[in-house]
Amino acid sequence: MNPEENGTRQITAENLPAAQEADLVPAVPPPAADARTAAPDARTAAPDSSGQPDLADRDRRMRSERRVRGLIVEADHRMQSRVRHPDGGERTVAATLADEEEQRQQISRQTGMGSRKHRRLPRWQRWIPKFVLFFDFALLLYFFAGITNVDWQSPLSMNLAFAIALAAMVTVLAYGFLAFTGHRMRSYKNHAGTVHLDELDGLTRAAFGAATVVIAVLAALMYLRIHSEVTGALGPQAGVTALVIPLAVAVVSAVANYLVVLIHALDGSDEVARLDRLAAAARRPVRKAHRLRRRAARQVQR
Repeated sequence: MNPEENGTRQITAENLPAAQEADLVPAVPPPAADARTAAPDARTAAPDSSGQPDLADRDRRMRSERRVRGLIVEADHRMQSRVRHPDGGERTVAATLADEEEQRQQISRQTGMGSRKHRRLPRWQRWIPKFVLFFDFALLLYFFAGITNVDWQSPLSMNLAFAIALAAMVTVLAYGFLAFTGHRMRSYKNHAGTVHLDELDGLTRAAFGAATVVIAVLAALMYLRIHSEVTGALGPQAGVTALVIPLAVAVVSAVANYLVVLIHALDGSDEVARLDRLAAAARRPVRKAHRLRRRAARQVQR
């Protein structure tokens, strides 16, 4: 019997209803929101409680950003300003800092190879020439005050002014020449940290000889002045005291002035002195640029 004639319809693969196109595509979940698009823009004002952007907050942030950019630009401008270079002329602060770093690397390289040329003396020893300068001035003032007959009961007079002028002139010239001699000798300092007199040039040897004469003259002045004071105070009973005390003062004066030459000769090297001058030339603008960048950093953190 035919199934169709029986009133029933046989279900086969041929007579199944056609599948819809949407049923053939697997379901894909909707794409998640991108984090970059979800995050609010830094320049977009944060919404307030009503959902509207806070314009006042946006203006405050924009003003803060302008201030930060201005501080950084001003700091960069400071680094490009020109300063006096120790080698002569002018260079930018950034170029001077580069020269300082190059000089520092040269010193560090030689020191690492065992050189003692660049070693600095202890700080208390570097202060000795300044104390010698002060005491030389005091002793010379006492010496010239006696020559110009200064009345210490009423010292404010032309005699005291003349004595101060003479003492200052002799002290400054003597100290300057001793320091100059020490710096000339420092140029011949070897990597062992010593200076040999036989290796000096003619000018430096002449300066060293003249410095020896200056030291001897200052010691003689101290001896004569103290001898006259002791003799005047003790009279005929001075005896050996009139010889020992002035001689001791003269020797101390000679040793102190000779120490000025040695300290300037053995303290560091010409390279270390150049490094100090480079650092001093760029110190002020670098500090100002650092303060500006620090203010910019604090402004960002607010």
